[in-house]
Amino acid sequence: MLLRIGGHTVEINGECAERFLSHYGGAKPFIVEDTSPEWTVRFGVELPDASGNILNRFIFSEIESECVFSRNSDTYYFEMYETTSRSRLVGVRYCAGNDIVEATECNNNSALRFALWFAYSMLAAQASTTFVHSSVIVYKDSAVFFLGESGTGKSTHTSLWLKNIDGAHLLNDDSPVLAIEGGEPVVYGSPWSGKTPCYFPYRFPLAAVVRLSQAKENRIRRLSIPEALGAMHPSLPPALMQDEFFSDFLIDIISRTIVSVPAFHLDCLPDDDAARLSCQTIFG
Repeated sequence: MLLRIGGHTVEINGECAERFLSHYGGAKPFIVEDTSPEWTVRFGVELPDASGNILNRFIFSEIESECVFSRNSDTYYFEMYETTSRSRLVGVRYCAGNDIVEATECNNNSALRFALWFAYSMLAAQASTTFVHSSVIVYKDSAVFFLGESGTGKSTHTSLWLKNIDGAHLLNDDSPVLAIEGGEPVVYGSPWSGKTPCYFPYRFPLAAVVRLSQAKENRIRRLSIPEALGAMHPSLPPALMQDEFFSDFLIDIISRTIVSVPAFHLDCLPDDDAARLSCQTIFG
């Protein structure tokens, strides 16, 4: 099965993955035909347990599974385990610089969806493309990233745009794709959108980046270049940021973004005026 995501075509092979994608509504807008793939993600491969240096370990809260990202020489492994039984839900292997990711059979749909996300993240980084943990509004044919830690109010703020700003619409509510094309940052929707079913394969130029903080009043200020780097850094795939090979690509994407578009910090209440303030500041 071929999917066109973030300007790149990836072929997904394997009975478990194809079965899942054929029923997953988020994938359907991205399915393409008669296109040569740039990358391949192949499920159903027998992989041994990973060995090497652990780069990142975290809990995937959707199914309370433990995730381990590790490296052995130039080969990377991503594995998800049940927290109680310690049985492996899925294993992923990638050799740096290749265009193929291999993965084990996986019969847990949540684990499979996240393994696909992780596989795409590794392949895309080298093509100046990455996911950004954010909620994205499109207005006047341009996209705006709203960044922040989980629970900060990204979705609340973009919902206030939809309520108060005529012509605004939501592109993605969790994992849009940021790509550098022709030296300029552009934003795509993706098959991953958190708890909000918002799956659009569209592309827009990036107008601005806004990091949110909860506050007792609404105020916004433009960030300097170093501040903008710090604002974007936590919103790119955190596990990949733990490795020099991937982080070099990701920091380059951030750097090329923040020299092209303005970045802001918005202290805000969850009210209509906050949406109007950020819109007026960005678009005038």
